[in-house]
Amino acid sequence: MELTYSAQTTGFHSDTRYRNPQYFDKPESGVTKVTVVGDWPVVVDAYKAAQVDVDVVELSGAAEADPAKMGVADLRDWLTAQGIEFDPKAPKAEILKLIPAS
Repeated sequence: MELTYSAQTTGFHSDTRYRNPQYFDKPESGVTKVTVVGDWPVVVDAYKAAQVDVDVVELSGAAEADPAKMGVADLRDWLTAQGIEFDPKAPKAEILKLIPAS
């Protein structure tokens, strides 16, 4: 089973199992891969200690990274982390239109 730990409140994908990292107390059994969105070192360390494959998606503010200059995969991760819904099959040109004006 794969899990995504994210504090997002919107933009969920129906084929993904989510957990809110704020309520994390221990790794779940049967998990084979974890994606952690944001800075949640307790979650990352616990799953790594349980020898589970862990991917971390860094949240980046506008000052840290310009989403308009990101690759498609990073841009999709960024939009998801921001809680912005999008069609996962949309081309980059369409996804770029979803970036909020700053």
